[in-house]
Amino acid sequence: MNTIDIAQREAALKRMVTEAGDTALRFFHSRQAGEYELKGHQDILTEADTFVEAFILQAIGEAFPDDLILGEESARQPASAESLWVVDPIDGTANFARGIAHFCVCLAWVHHGITELGAIYNPVSQELYLARRGHYALKNDQPLRCTAVTDTQRAAVELGWSARHSQRRYLEVLTSLLDLGTSVRRGGSGALALAWVAEGRTDGYVEVHMNAWDCLAGMLLVREAGGRIGLAPDTAEGIFNGLPVLASAPGIADALARAAGIPLADEERQHTSGHASGAEATSIADEAMKRCGSETHAAATQARSHTAAAPLTPLIPRPPISLIMADFPDWGVDIYIGGSAGVSDAALLARHDIGVVINCAVNLDIDWVNAPEAGSAAHLLSHGAGPVRYYKLGLIDGEGNAPEMLHAGYQLMRSALLQQIPDKASYRNRRRGNILVNCRGGRSRSVALVALFMHLECPARFPTLDAAIALIRDRRQLHPDEWFEAPKPSLIRLAKHAILRERAIIAAEQRDER
Repeated sequence: MNTIDIAQREAALKRMVTEAGDTALRFFHSRQAGEYELKGHQDILTEADTFVEAFILQAIGEAFPDDLILGEESARQPASAESLWVVDPIDGTANFARGIAHFCVCLAWVHHGITELGAIYNPVSQELYLARRGHYALKNDQPLRCTAVTDTQRAAVELGWSARHSQRRYLEVLTSLLDLGTSVRRGGSGALALAWVAEGRTDGYVEVHMNAWDCLAGMLLVREAGGRIGLAPDTAEGIFNGLPVLASAPGIADALARAAGIPLADEERQHTSGHASGAEATSIADEAMKRCGSETHAAATQARSHTAAAPLTPLIPRPPISLIMADFPDWGVDIYIGGSAGVSDAALLARHDIGVVINCAVNLDIDWVNAPEAGSAAHLLSHGAGPVRYYKLGLIDGEGNAPEMLHAGYQLMRSALLQQIPDKASYRNRRRGNILVNCRGGRSRSVALVALFMHLECPARFPTLDAAIALIRDRRQLHPDEWFEAPKPSLIRLAKHAILRERAIIAAEQRDER
């Protein structure tokens, strides 16, 4: 794409967003109270939405007939993200419909999966936000800059709500933000919330799922205003499906990312594209170097030259077991991760109603039997019933595992939760309860397996393996200094292999059904 083509779209973007905003404003002033309908739970459709989108689509079609368009009201997955306009005719329709002057028109132009241009316009206040990748973030032609706040107790953060996730998830994030001491607000327009981060009215924005038409322009604004953002998809399918969104002033970005369980785009990639690609599988050592400063850089560099037998960093104290996610979607269980101390404490497991244990370690065995079989021969090892249903997966913590090993673990974890125990005397332990996945330290093998399970079983919440790992690192209290080996890079490779195998199996089953 040459400079002239971008400049043409840049000029058209500014013209279209302001004209569309003026059209929306005429509807806003002529609206009658209650003149709207619901598309879904708390999802309001106004006549203006449809009219304004039609206006924008016609303008784009006339000016750039070969470009594709993804619009909120006419949403269909585009064929590609080569040259794609992403359009929200009115963001903040609930405010608009109720006469609250906090709404906007939002446009973004994506080239080869990367957001190059963005515009957000509030026609009531006549605030026009414009961004071009690598060039500027402006409000009414004045440059924008995120705040320099470094103390979360002095920060104001907006938290968006999404019907795609449970109230429990929303409240978890809200609680985590409040625990940081932040002031939390909600304004009802995600696009304007992102623009406000870019100009420093607020210090951060979090939403566990946003549609691309609500956020791509705003994420570009924040990035060009010196802020940090989360990962964004770079394919037509990923853009269509939406994403978890994090945008923050740089001084509190790491804290917000941990609280929200949403990974940040690393700073080097953020300054080039800020998008996640298929090559996102960079090693944990590289991630540690980019995120954690010079000391971690040295530790991660050292990791590349050490053998697996030599400990690279001291083990950092953490709880014997950690709750990773309560009431996991569609399974109704709490998922825990623990080490050898936690998994061998039967009283601790009982307090947390843990009835299923998956031991990932090949170098850790536990005798669970507390009700031996009657009449066992003296020369036999103890066997009988135990306080949990115990499953064993023998992973090595590093190189040496078969490529299929972690995929087998995923299937084992699913099967353990699905298994129906017969009503027979020889099956004494029929209860399921919650699930604990453990290894010796509870920071590598178990993390890899649980992250794989979370990504495959709940892709809307965890669209990437990295997103699941980021949440686990926070909940398991894994320190950034050990991220390069928590989990080990070889186990991350196994997890990615497992994802490919699982997708291939699903595709084959779907072909057979046809």
